[in-house]
Amino acid sequence: MHKSWTINKILRVIRYNILQRKFHGVTAPLRTLPDFLVIGAKRCGTTSLYHYLGLHPSIKRSTHDHLGFFDDNFHLGLQFYRSFFPTVVEKRACLKKTGMFATYDVTSSYIQDPKTAKRIHDIFPQIKLIAILRNPADRAYSEYNLQLRSDPSMKDFEFYVKNEMVEIENDEKSGLVIDAKLFAAGKKNYLRKGFYFEQLAPWFGLFPKDNIHIISTEQLGRNPDETMKDIFKFLGFPDHQINTEKRHEKGNYKIMNDDTRESLQKFFEPRNKKLYELIGKNFVWNK
Repeated sequence: MHKSWTINKILRVIRYNILQRKFHGVTAPLRTLPDFLVIGAKRCGTTSLYHYLGLHPSIKRSTHDHLGFFDDNFHLGLQFYRSFFPTVVEKRACLKKTGMFATYDVTSSYIQDPKTAKRIHDIFPQIKLIAILRNPADRAYSEYNLQLRSDPSMKDFEFYVKNEMVEIENDEKSGLVIDAKLFAAGKKNYLRKGFYFEQLAPWFGLFPKDNIHIISTEQLGRNPDETMKDIFKFLGFPDHQINTEKRHEKGNYKIMNDDTRESLQKFFEPRNKKLYELIGKNFVWNK
């Protein structure tokens, strides 16, 4: 049975690397691995950040964002992962032209699972990490509206908020720990995904604090040039003026109900304070 499982695993890896990834899979041994990661969070602007980072002449994108290797595709191995990144030839050309090179993986779900953090640390213990976080009330409403577009039969936002608040209160009374199981497919978890302290704490427990850079969605929206300048500095790259006018995956929907917003701000306020203490920044989301 063990031999059969091993053969099946090998065949699956070959299928994904050669048949699915094709040219990229065949050339995987000649490709690089990421120099830094954007680990989340969902509906916070990771897609915009993916595109902005690739506009720096010394920073080259992976083939697309949300690769999901360290959470969903880890069993396919590092060769499969390499197939999404630039070749060593491209790296040498970039080094020759600019004197510097980096490539990256942007996957918004990485932040959610401590197991993912451990996998990344085991392979890249000194890698630099970036997280972009949004006011959790707005993040929740954004995700709701995204799902509403594909399922107009959904109930109103307030219905899900009230139900999840009750669930969270019951979970806390029973001593349930926030973990990746709470983000399982099929559960809305609009509010739990905004528990940034619980999601980031394992990362700060594994990686040097100086290797983790946290920005806010609001910060990127209000002052994109300065925010990107800070990111480039964190990565060790010289500043480069990029076009940040285009917003990617921006949703257009009606404004959140004032009473709902006030309720959510109160709900998240103590949790945001814990986050601010962990990261040493205050995003002033309660105003």
